[in-house]
Amino acid sequence: MSFATFWIEDTFTSIPSLPGFTAGLALDLRELAEINHLSHAEVIDRLNNGNLPYVARMDGQPVAYGWLATSKVSIGELDINVELPPDDRYLWDFATLPDWQGRGLYPRLLQSILEQEIQNAKRFWIIHAPENLPSGAGMSKAGFEFVGQLSFTLDGKVGLAPYSNSTERARIGADLLQVPLIESILAPCWNCGGMIVKHPEKSDVDSCWPPKRSGESACCCVKEVKKSNNGITVLSSHSHHSSLRR
Repeated sequence: MSFATFWIEDTFTSIPSLPGFTAGLALDLRELAEINHLSHAEVIDRLNNGNLPYVARMDGQPVAYGWLATSKVSIGELDINVELPPDDRYLWDFATLPDWQGRGLYPRLLQSILEQEIQNAKRFWIIHAPENLPSGAGMSKAGFEFVGQLSFTLDGKVGLAPYSNSTERARIGADLLQVPLIESILAPCWNCGGMIVKHPEKSDVDSCWPPKRSGESACCCVKEVKKSNNGITVLSSHSHHSSLRR
């Protein structure tokens, strides 16, 4: 998973205005629950745990949403659950409704949240899964800086491999997530990587990313070592998988 950040001293990127676009805190919890596919109780639970819901609209119609964590970071795929420092925020669970995808709403929503919350925090953090390339592109357009790759190590633990141009921010991000800085990332199977060491018999076609092609055998991570453009050692398989992408 790629890990990115925006700091109070960073410059907002220029995004052309989109007529009819607005974004702000969600006021109608029933509407939020519907577009977020959550129960009312789940929405209340998120609010009670310090999460703020934002909704983007086109001419008043809800078209996208996302959450801003003010007290905790929870990344279930990596089993990370940590408290946020007072000056940090974590953005998570973003989506654009299907009929509105491909119109640049995500980066505009992200930047709107930054603009509205920058007076309350100094650092914002966000991740995206390697297969979700539009998410990574939207984060870049909004002004986020990618600082490293969250990945499993060979012993099944989680670490952050910093990109060469962002080592200081990566160190602070690793401290925030309470994970070590590492020199290698386990690719291509970020989803099953941590499981391979402990339960190799469970690595199968359904647990791999990218999806296995027809006729390929079960996943067999960590077979060869490559160097990426960011100076990070990538451990990959002999299968036809590609390396992790941001």
